[in-house]
Amino acid sequence: MDYEIFISRKPADGREIKEIKGLPVITPIQVHGADVFFVGRRTARIPRADSLITDNRELWIGVLTADCLPIFLVGEGAVGVVHAGWRGTLKGITFNAVSYMARFTRVKKAILGVGICGSCYEVGYDVKKLFNREYEACFRELGGGKYLFDLKLANRIQLKAAGVEEVEDLNLCPSCQNDLYYSYRREKTEKRTLSAIRLL
Repeated sequence: MDYEIFISRKPADGREIKEIKGLPVITPIQVHGADVFFVGRRTARIPRADSLITDNRELWIGVLTADCLPIFLVGEGAVGVVHAGWRGTLKGITFNAVSYMARFTRVKKAILGVGICGSCYEVGYDVKKLFNREYEACFRELGGGKYLFDLKLANRIQLKAAGVEEVEDLNLCPSCQNDLYYSYRREKTEKRTLSAIRLL
C-alpha cells in the first residue's frame, strides 16, 4: 500500500503543474458529476470525469479544487482521486469511485484533502432540500434560509456506505488557511490547488 500524495500551495497555480518529480500529472475535465475514469498505460484523451483511478506507477492522477473536497483513495496496487463538491456529493461521486475500485482492489484507506470545512461552507435551503435524510447531520441551520454544510461529513457517509473503514482527515480548509490554499468563495480566484496521488 505504498503511495505518495502531493498538494500544491500558493503562489503556485495547480492548473499549471503538468509534472511532479519528472512524472506526468493527469487531471480530468471536472464537470461536478459522478463519473469515474480509469487511467491505464496510455491515456491519449483527457477524460470528462470527477474521479480518476490508476494502477500505473509512471504517472500522477490529480484534481483541481478551490473549496471542493479532494479525496485520495488507496488500494492494493491501485490509487484513486475524487473531486467532490456539493453537486458531485449529491450524485454520489465518492461512493461511485470506491465501488469502481472495489471491482479489482479493496479501498483500504481514504484521505480527505484541502476542502472547505463545516464552519466555512454556507449554503441555502435550495441546496439542503436536495439531500435526503441520510445527510441531515451535515447541515447546521443559521437562520434566514441559510445553513452550514459539512462537506467532509457528507463524504465520510459515502465512504462508510461503500465499506471504507480507515478515513484520515488532513484538516486543511482553503477558507481557514487562505494564506496557503485557494478559496473561490473568499477570493473569486480562477487559480486552483492541485491534489495528486501516485502509486509507488
